[in-house]
Amino acid sequence: MTELNESIRDFIDTGATPVSAEEIFATGLSVQMRMAADRSRPRLRRRRLLVLSGVAALVVALVSVGLITVPGTKNVSIIPASAATFLESVAAKAASEKPMVPGPGQYLYVATIASMTNGASQHPSPKMFFYAVNELHQVWTSPQAPGHQTYEIVGRPEFLSAADRAIWVVDGSMPLGSGNASYGPPLYYNVAGLPTKASQMVAYFKSQNYLPSESSYGPLPSWEFNMALGFLQNGASSAQRAALLKFVATIPGVRLMGHATSIVTRERGSVIALPLGESGMTEKAIFDPSTSKLIEIRYVFTALPLKASPMPGPTPTPFVGEIQSYSDFVFAGITRVNSRYSLPVGTPKFPRVWPFGSVREPLPGWLG
Repeated sequence: MTELNESIRDFIDTGATPVSAEEIFATGLSVQMRMAADRSRPRLRRRRLLVLSGVAALVVALVSVGLITVPGTKNVSIIPASAATFLESVAAKAASEKPMVPGPGQYLYVATIASMTNGASQHPSPKMFFYAVNELHQVWTSPQAPGHQTYEIVGRPEFLSAADRAIWVVDGSMPLGSGNASYGPPLYYNVAGLPTKASQMVAYFKSQNYLPSESSYGPLPSWEFNMALGFLQNGASSAQRAALLKFVATIPGVRLMGHATSIVTRERGSVIALPLGESGMTEKAIFDPSTSKLIEIRYVFTALPLKASPMPGPTPTPFVGEIQSYSDFVFAGITRVNSRYSLPVGTPKFPRVWPFGSVREPLPGWLG
């Protein structure tokens, strides 16, 4: 299957347009009509049959790795809803964008807001309640200077359920603060050598020893998906972004799955999704098709997990449809290294920081 994937990626590098279900069936009908008309010219017919057999082999390959959606017998109207077709159009948008790569004496600044689930209990109660918070993550990275990152809890925490709030009340309504954590310097995604061809992406990812290993993500498609999304959010040039988007279209299992609105930034976009096997989760990426911007990455329970959570201690009970976590892209820009981690021009105003020991009550949670 790996060799087949690479062959398809090489084919896309030639500039070939991804094939949708509608195009496959339209091509089949057109070829049948031409064959009927060409029966008086055997030599030409033989040549066309050879060409057709090559097209058919490619179509079978595309179906095998999940690049297209083949309609069922009950699907009368064939809609081209493949991830490949969508990402090809988004890649065309990316190819016209300006690069955002830090030069000498500059930092790439990236701000995201991600979810974080906390569990707490108040002695002597044995029960634990859970609540979710939004964490503002600001990163300054450069290939020439030490990086820097900060984490702050912003907005207002929210209980996962009404039951969690009830436990919190019984336990004495303890203050919920922002907490703190210690992290090492952030990783700089080295875009200097990032290829501009889809077929070269996997080899480049493997050559970057600062990236997580394949084994840490389980199935290979998940690792490929995550590495590509990471570079899309961290300063790749326009040509590289276009290649990354075309590469994502070749990952086995990737699907186009309608539209969604991001949790924090409330932006609407198209969803590209990849199921993650026994975990029961599906990783989803929301793109703005008009700009190629990666709006949000989220993990959703689309089935109950086949294996228990590896996390120690009690954890919230998952349910189908639950957004287990998310990370919203907020802003990226270039700032100076000697500016003591200043914010670039145009950085938006962030939600207010939730202070440690706040006496404000979190939001009650939406589950009954």
